[in-house]
Amino acid sequence: MRILKIADSFDTMTSYRPYRSTRTFAEAREEIIRGKGTDFDPQIVDVFLNAVDEDSLT
Repeated sequence: MRILKIADSFDTMTSYRPYRSTRTFAEAREEIIRGKGTDFDPQIVDVFLNAVDEDSLT
């Protein structure tokens, strides 16, 4: 569940939503970092951010 929470949050932030603007990769990354230890498991945040870099998403 903890892995899915980070992945789903990241996807939600970077996907089009009619009720808000899409965040950039960098903005979503910063939001995940801000939630590290409170909203998201800190160890999983580190692994997620190491696995998903901007180059691998294009």
